[in-house]
Amino acid sequence: MNEIYSNTIFSGIFLVVLLLIIFHFLTTNRYHKDFYLTVVVCGFFGLLSLYLFSTGVAAIVSFKTNNFHTAEGMCEIVFFEENNSARGGHPSYYTVHINGLNLTAAADEFPFLLEENIQCKATYLKATGTLMDIELNR
Repeated sequence: MNEIYSNTIFSGIFLVVLLLIIFHFLTTNRYHKDFYLTVVVCGFFGLLSLYLFSTGVAAIVSFKTNNFHTAEGMCEIVFFEENNSARGGHPSYYTVHINGLNLTAAADEFPFLLEENIQCKATYLKATGTLMDIELNR
């Protein structure tokens, strides 16, 4: 859940910065040689960060109000190892495929999961596809 908070905060800050850049170029630098390129590129990244911010807010609101969704069926659980590159690694995580849904879960939060196909019941946040709880039928 910490990833959702940090992604929402960073995308909100990035959105504000992009809006300020667009506002600055629209009000003062209309005759700059890269005016259209700057506005289009900032507009694209602004829409992307608006999407990330809005899905993050929706997930946080769903989490705070305990508005979770559930899915039952055959789960395919896959583990992705931590990437230790020189530029910094990505944390290890699981993906759970169930009834056409692709849910993600931090490996630290679910240490009991194994790579397998098994019947399960998953509780998740719909906006981001984040796994909140899983019951395995062994």
